[in-house]
Amino acid sequence: MSEQEPVQPAKHFRVKIILLAIIFLLPISYAVYLKTTDWHPAKTTNYGELVVPALPLQDVQMTALDGKQIGLKDFAHHWLLVTFAGNSCDSACEKNIYKMRQTHVAQGKYQMRVKRLLVVPGGASANNTTLFARYPGMDVVTGPSDAIRAFGIQFKTGSGTALDGLNQIYLVDPLGNFMMVYGADADAGGIRKDLGRLLRVSRIG
Repeated sequence: MSEQEPVQPAKHFRVKIILLAIIFLLPISYAVYLKTTDWHPAKTTNYGELVVPALPLQDVQMTALDGKQIGLKDFAHHWLLVTFAGNSCDSACEKNIYKMRQTHVAQGKYQMRVKRLLVVPGGASANNTTLFARYPGMDVVTGPSDAIRAFGIQFKTGSGTALDGLNQIYLVDPLGNFMMVYGADADAGGIRKDLGRLLRVSRIG
């Protein structure tokens, strides 16, 4: 059997050139493809505004409709949706408590990990009491005024505090940190998606 002939130097050189060309051109071709197809990597989108860093809330004892004292400790180990009314729960307030209920119900098997709180600094009217009856499971606090103020000023964003009539919804994590805010025009579907994502990945609450 004859010995295998050695690879010719010229042929060996051409192979090297071709390999180098492939290595050099692949990244360029890939970049051109991404540009022409307008492809972008997927990224996580929050519908609310993240509070960075999250703000630890001080516990404040407030009075519920039934006279019971309620503080943050009563919501420990739960995700908490909070909104503030004005002197009474007007139409904007009603929209927010509706969004919170829809967000809560949409969590399915995770519902037990979520609570809702409405703060009414001016106290609840008779009409409000009838309204709140349509939202079972929602805690409502109405005073005292100094406690409401101490609680509300902690929810501070670039737009102001919760006492400035902003009609926002606030999200508090199970450790008592204010960590996300939703504007008055926030869509309930977006809040639901944000909270659902947190419930799936969180090991707290």
